[in-house]
Amino acid sequence: MIIDFSVKNFRSLKEENLFTMRADSSTSKSDNTFTVKLKDDNEIRLLKTSVVYGANGSGKSNFIKSLYALKWLITNSMDFKVGEGIDCYEPFELDVNAKNDSVLYSITFILNKVKYDYQVAVKENYIESEILDYYPKGSSANLFKRFGKKNNNNEDFVEVSLGKNLIDKRISKKVFDNQLYLSKFGSDTPHEQLTEIYKYFKDFEVWNALDSRDVNKLSKEISKKIANPSNIKFNNRLSKLIRIADTKIEKLSAKELKKNDFNLPEEIPDDIKNRFFEDNKLRTFAIHKLYDDKKEVGFTEFDLNKKESRGTKVLFALGGIILEALENGGVVVFDELDNSLHPKLCKFLIRLFNNSISNPNNAQLIFATHEVTLLDKDVFRKDQIWFTEKDKYGETELFSARDVEGLRDNTNFELWYRTGKFGGNPKIKEVEFIFE
Repeated sequence: MIIDFSVKNFRSLKEENLFTMRADSSTSKSDNTFTVKLKDDNEIRLLKTSVVYGANGSGKSNFIKSLYALKWLITNSMDFKVGEGIDCYEPFELDVNAKNDSVLYSITFILNKVKYDYQVAVKENYIESEILDYYPKGSSANLFKRFGKKNNNNEDFVEVSLGKNLIDKRISKKVFDNQLYLSKFGSDTPHEQLTEIYKYFKDFEVWNALDSRDVNKLSKEISKKIANPSNIKFNNRLSKLIRIADTKIEKLSAKELKKNDFNLPEEIPDDIKNRFFEDNKLRTFAIHKLYDDKKEVGFTEFDLNKKESRGTKVLFALGGIILEALENGGVVVFDELDNSLHPKLCKFLIRLFNNSISNPNNAQLIFATHEVTLLDKDVFRKDQIWFTEKDKYGETELFSARDVEGLRDNTNFELWYRTGKFGGNPKIKEVEFIFE
C-alpha cells in the first residue's frame, strides 16, 4: 500500500513533487478510504483510488513514468553490467543546473502492517544514494544505506552499511555503483526481510493503456492465467466483466496451439520459427452465441486478437490486471485508463476499487486521464483528485484538489475543471495566431 511518493528532477518534474494517498479528515464517501492498523498500534487512513488530470504535455504521464522508473530500477538494476549507464536517468533538461543533477525518488509504503521509507538518488551512471528505513515500533530504524560512487580503493563497487535491525546480516555488503542494493534480493541473494520488499515492488503494476506493446504484454499475462484450469474462478469473473460491457461475449478461453497450426513457410530458419511459436502459441478466444435466423443454435469462438475490437482487447488486458489486484491486494497504476473504454465502464472499474465487497484486500488504483466525465463527485472525494500544470519554464507542478480554496466534496468537480478553476486545462491559442 502506498502512503506517499515524491520525485524530483525527473523529466518535467524539476522541483520536488509530493503525491500522497493519505485520506484527509472528511467523512465523505467513507467507502473510498480504508484504515490500516500497523504493528506499532498506530493507524493510518488511506485512499483506495486517485486520479491525475492535466492538459496534453502538462506532465501527468511523466509522473506515471517516474513511478515506473523506480520500479524498473529495483527489478532490473541487478542485471546492469559494471560501468554501464542507467537508461532511466532522465533529468530536467531545460535548466543548465538540473540537466546533470540527480534524479530523486522517495516512497513511503506499508508491507505486512509495517511502514517503510525508501529513498534513491540516481546519476547518469551510478547510484548516488540509497536508504531503506522502517518503523517496527513507531520510530524510524535503518535497514541499510549506501552513498557515493566507488569505494575508497576506487573500485567499481560501493560498500553498503547494514542497520542493526536487519534480520540475518550474513549477506554481501558490496554492490556495483550502478546497481540498487535492493535489486540484489530478487535475482541474486535471498533474504527473509529484503526479498519481501523487493517482491512488493516487483508486483507493483504500472501500465500505459495507450501503448499497444504494454497492452499486448499484459494480454499475454492474463491469457496465461486463464489458460490454467486452477484459475477458473478468475476466468469466470473476467468473463462476466467482459460480458457486462455489452461486448456480446459469453465467456473467454485460452489454449496453447501446436507448431503445425501455424503453417509457416519452410524457408524460414528454425530458430526464427521457434521464437515466433513461443511468442504466439497461447491464443485467447471469445465465445459468442451462434444463431440460425435469430434462433440460438450453439456457440462459436473468435480469436480475441484478430476479430475483437480494440476496446474489447484493452478491457481484457486492463480488466484482467484489475481483477488480479482486487483478488490479491497491491497497487495498480495506469496512464490513460480511459483509452478505448467507454466512460461508464471506466467509472465501473474505479468503483470496483472503492467497494469493500469487490476490494476486500484494499488494493489501490492510481491513474491519469483526460476523460472529464470521470471527474464525478459521486465517484471521488476532493483528496483523490490531482492536477498537473506546466509553467513557462517547462516545469510541472503536481497539486491536489484538496488544496483548492472553496472546494468541497459535494462540489461539481467536472464543472470547475471545464471552467478552468483547477487549472490543468490546455490554453489553446486563437486560429488567427496559428494562421497569421
